[in-house]
Amino acid sequence: MYDARLEGFMDNNSSEMLKYTRALLLLEVYRLSKSDDSAKPEILLARAGLTAREIAELLGKNLAAVAKSIQRAGKGGQ
Repeated sequence: MYDARLEGFMDNNSSEMLKYTRALLLLEVYRLSKSDDSAKPEILLARAGLTAREIAELLGKNLAAVAKSIQRAGKGGQ
């Protein structure tokens, strides 16, 4: 059910929600990367469906390096 009252609320708070969602995502990636079955954060994010460009921006890494890590992981590497 659509509620027009929520539209303005979501517009005003979307940047705040995005900031906290990104922080939660990074914390979860960090937690998973420290587990026994550790994988690079960029690999975990790629498995979650993010693009190499999105991952590079999120982690503050070079796009080419992220893409290469993902490519290597697809060939059986980490």
